[in-house]
Amino acid sequence: MKIGIVSDIHAMPKALRRALDDMPSVDRLFCAGDAVSEYQFCAETVEILQQAGAQCIQGNHEWVLFGGSNPNYLRKCEAEFAPDLLEVLAAAPTSIEFEAEGAKGLMIHASPWSPFSDYIMPRSPQLAQFAELPYDYVILGHTHVPMVHQAGNVTVINPGSCSQPRNGEDQGSYAVLDLAQRSVEIFHIPID
Repeated sequence: MKIGIVSDIHAMPKALRRALDDMPSVDRLFCAGDAVSEYQFCAETVEILQQAGAQCIQGNHEWVLFGGSNPNYLRKCEAEFAPDLLEVLAAAPTSIEFEAEGAKGLMIHASPWSPFSDYIMPRSPQLAQFAELPYDYVILGHTHVPMVHQAGNVTVINPGSCSQPRNGEDQGSYAVLDLAQRSVEIFHIPID
């Protein structure tokens, strides 16, 4: 089984389309949060994720939009967009556990422990803590920096951002997890 992973799209459907068009064939698609931005809901982005059958979690931008921190903009969205489109992300969980091909995984937007909004960067001292988790794979986003890191028996995967890279490069990124091969590949794509 192959799982395609995108994150931190931030309401940029053109970048998401580019990532999905570039992505090799996968069996499942995960979105690790921040599909939209707290001040920019994008129906097209949500529709693309729905058409692709993506399993989405909420990121910090969805938390702000749907969690009551941004009530004026949420009311504007409720007046402008179909309720079922908003509900796709409003009802999304903050994490997903999954099992496939004998592997256990967790997808969470930022950090699996408090503070849950922490940035887990490459070479971060917090990476060692992932070895204590009861998973084979932990997928996260938030940093916009792609990463594959081995912490004990746990592979930590951050696909980066397909639209707003923050690793000093001018390319977006996404990841593919191949559970049969127990491998992860980061793919880079051009951005506008």
